[in-house]
Amino acid sequence: MRSFSTSARKLLQYLGYPFADLPGPWKTATETYLHNGAAKKVGVIKSVEILHRNDGSSPVHKSHYNPNDPEEVISVRIEDENGNKRTHHIYSDGTGTGFVGDKRE
Repeated sequence: MRSFSTSARKLLQYLGYPFADLPGPWKTATETYLHNGAAKKVGVIKSVEILHRNDGSSPVHKSHYNPNDPEEVISVRIEDENGNKRTHHIYSDGTGTGFVGDKRE
């Protein structure tokens, strides 16, 4: 397991929907997940693309991983230092999942 180092944070690129435009708690939730859950799952993070509809509306939506989940999420495509990309769902409490059936952390 590799940690989310200070140098990695400086190199992290946000793509897609502007990070600064995320509503209320979603900025903190995204940072929390990237530093904790995502770092444990993928190691060093190179970039984060905040996925959204083409109309530029809020990226907050219901999970497609688990349609029975009543909570809202944002979807982000995380690229690790080796160029591997995977979509993650981030919850408003700063936890998240990296695939269907993944442990929320």
